[in-house]
Amino acid sequence: MSQPERFEILVLGSGEGGKYLAWHMAQAGYRTAVVERQLIGGSCPNTNCLPSKNEIWSAKVADLVRRAAAFGTVACAILLMIQQFLKT
Repeated sequence: MSQPERFEILVLGSGEGGKYLAWHMAQAGYRTAVVERQLIGGSCPNTNCLPSKNEIWSAKVADLVRRAAAFGTVACAILLMIQQFLKT
């Protein structure tokens, strides 16, 4: 059986704060580990930050409308109103 690894610093979360802290602790010579329970990089680059959040949501809605017939719904053409999209 192998020995467990040992760290001096354990950073919880790999978002902006965790990434910054882990980088600087490692640069200072501490043996550092990062633990992330979901998305590497945290939620901001993956789902939450604007404008990506709006773009992702709009794409999901457009895809659902495109596949509406599979759910027993009739949908007409999708029209993207770019000015309204950019306001959100």
